[in-house]
Amino acid sequence: MSTLRQEIDRWEAELANISEASLTDSWFLEERRLAEAQHTLAAFRGHILPLLNAQRPYDVIVVDEMAHLLDGLEDLRNDLFRTVHPTESHLKVAETIAVLRALSRVALRFERTYEDAS
Repeated sequence: MSTLRQEIDRWEAELANISEASLTDSWFLEERRLAEAQHTLAAFRGHILPLLNAQRPYDVIVVDEMAHLLDGLEDLRNDLFRTVHPTESHLKVAETIAVLRALSRVALRFERTYEDAS
């Protein structure tokens, strides 16, 4: 299994842990989305994007889109820190994470295609 696959799996597993903890501990939706945003930013900026940047040039489009989404996610996270924040912030966090999941799958397919061709 590739390092990229491991990092994405680790990110997804932690999101599942956050979801479970939020249910069992009765978190507010904003708390859950804040935790998901925090974890996603750390996982992508600290591990996933650096791995993608080190790979083949065709990943540039995926990496650029992920970086753009992470910038927006950071703004949304900062909104959730405020006592008064836009009501749609928690929805936009969930949508952004869903798009990052989809792009992660695309990146993994690129990686498999490259490994098969080698």
